[in-house]
Amino acid sequence: MREQSVRRFFFAVVLTVTAAPTAAQEARTAPVRQVDHVMIRTGDPKALFAFFVEVLQLPVAWPLMSPRAGVSTGGVSFGNVNVEAIQVPGQTDLRPRLVGFAFEPFDLRSSLSEMDRRGITYGPLRPVVSTASDGSTNTLWTNVTLRQFSDSDVPADATVHIFVSEYSPAYVNVAERSARLRSQLIATRGGPLGVEALTEIVIGVDDLESARALWQKLLAPTRASEASLWQIGNGPAVRLVAADKTSVQELVIRVASLQRARTFLREKGLLGTDSPEAATIAPSRLNGLRFRLVEAK
Repeated sequence: MREQSVRRFFFAVVLTVTAAPTAAQEARTAPVRQVDHVMIRTGDPKALFAFFVEVLQLPVAWPLMSPRAGVSTGGVSFGNVNVEAIQVPGQTDLRPRLVGFAFEPFDLRSSLSEMDRRGITYGPLRPVVSTASDGSTNTLWTNVTLRQFSDSDVPADATVHIFVSEYSPAYVNVAERSARLRSQLIATRGGPLGVEALTEIVIGVDDLESARALWQKLLAPTRASEASLWQIGNGPAVRLVAADKTSVQELVIRVASLQRARTFLREKGLLGTDSPEAATIAPSRLNGLRFRLVEAK
């Protein structure tokens, strides 16, 4: 009897171990891989793009362009994520606003299927299509709004717009582009600020407990820290903080040396608040946009 019990216990352990998902399999069940790019809506994308490229000397992820009527967009790399300056059709607020960001899915179909399983609601597929001179069409990328995290299906009039974005492989190889941009940033030592990465996207929410539960529902199996912070893949983390209204409040940028960054910002008249732990680019110089710099540890 004892041998049979031992044998049954042994087989139960084997079955448990072999049936348990590996770390890679568990991570694969998440509907999103990491943040792909941060969207800054503005009435003057040319000026903001020029600030990123000419003043901060960040690598160009894509040049200022108009992929469809009424849209003007340009993107730069912060090493682990791209930041976009964009103007869209129907936009009435011309002030620069950190309106939201796009998640990179593992692949769009399986990501949406996993969201269905989790009860995460989303809008219709919004493909961006180009037309060649011969009349043929090609999908460049497809966006899908996460409705429980956004107050509009489109970014034109949104206060917060969170979405999933999948690029066509024929349009861009995301992994190759990311590697190239990281290499460029390293080669220039992060530009005059010494940028290493964008470490956090800080979102103010009017109901911290409910928002924390919703974000955990989306990002599991990744667990939040006590400070309501989720590190998502190799991109920036998302941090929730209590606020009077829900909005994306600021971006936190890791730099190699705060002293070096302070010196540059002071010389350019761009230094905002300053403390031993952090410094900011003066929001008054960026029409209210908030960028906080912290030093690598």
